[in-house]
Amino acid sequence: MIASFEHRFIFIKTRKTAGTAIELVLSSLCGAADIITPIHPDDEKIREAHGWRGPQNFRIGPAPAGAPEGILDRGDEADYREMMKGRHADNEYYNHMPASLARRMLGEDFWRTAHKWTIERHPYEKAVSQAFFKMWFMGRPAGDFQPVLEDLIANEEIDNRDLYTIDGKLALDEIIRQEDLPGSFQAVLAKSGLRFDGPLPRAKTVQRADRRPAAEILNDRQRKAIYDSCRETFDLMGYER
Repeated sequence: MIASFEHRFIFIKTRKTAGTAIELVLSSLCGAADIITPIHPDDEKIREAHGWRGPQNFRIGPAPAGAPEGILDRGDEADYREMMKGRHADNEYYNHMPASLARRMLGEDFWRTAHKWTIERHPYEKAVSQAFFKMWFMGRPAGDFQPVLEDLIANEEIDNRDLYTIDGKLALDEIIRQEDLPGSFQAVLAKSGLRFDGPLPRAKTVQRADRRPAAEILNDRQRKAIYDSCRETFDLMGYER
């Protein structure tokens, strides 16, 4: 998540939608008082190499008792894995932070007046990408792709609506489509009076070994199950089954 007080925008980061690449660019546009949450150490190296701002202002007050370094304070692999397991300190902004919590921590005045946006992606492609990411994260062999994918589908872990809705209602001003990047990104930046010249950086691209379209990877039953669990996203974004 990134919140810019200087440019009056809030970016809610969704899962497997090129959000890390967008965060990298947004950090280059942020000011000293803006909130930038930590990302994977390999991606932090990209920020550092470009001279862009790294994690800042993501903790409110001191680190919690019993965790003197705080989650991701060191910015190493161990801290990142703790974050991805959902172990967040109560006083820290973090990567895939839901809109409900961001709103509460940022306050109503800023939430109401800032331009709030995120990215969405076709659920079929998102499911395949997420399965490959989970395999990498868990250290699973390539042959485990189908069991990991089936587990994601069975547990309905593919939809992003929990991150950008509050009480089941859309909480943001705009959702752009991952398929329309980078043009849609430039358009949303312009609403905050910003522009980024240059290609989007490549981040988290090593986990997906099979680059075929999801339609060629998923079977009919899997596509139906994903559609059933993500039906509202299909309708909201106008995606075809």
